[in-house]
Amino acid sequence: MKKKYSIMVLMALNTLILLSGCIFIVYSIYFKITFKVINTNIPGAIIGLTVLYFSARYYKMILKLKGEINEKGNSFSWANFKRMKKE
Repeated sequence: MKKKYSIMVLMALNTLILLSGCIFIVYSIYFKITFKVINTNIPGAIIGLTVLYFSARYYKMILKLKGEINEKGNSFSWANFKRMKKE
């Protein structure tokens, strides 16, 4: 049950990030927001698109994590966090 709530919280936070990216795109287009990066003006919509891209990518990762967690036989182990030894 605890796993289910953790996944729901991750999904909710990612949805908020996705919405903030969409809102920033609209805001920056409407008010013509630009950012100066190495003497080049970059439209704010590009930054919003970047946020949108990463949040969509993380949404897929969360769904994959949800599938892996819900599989039977999975349990917590510190060995999962150790680096794989090169053979």
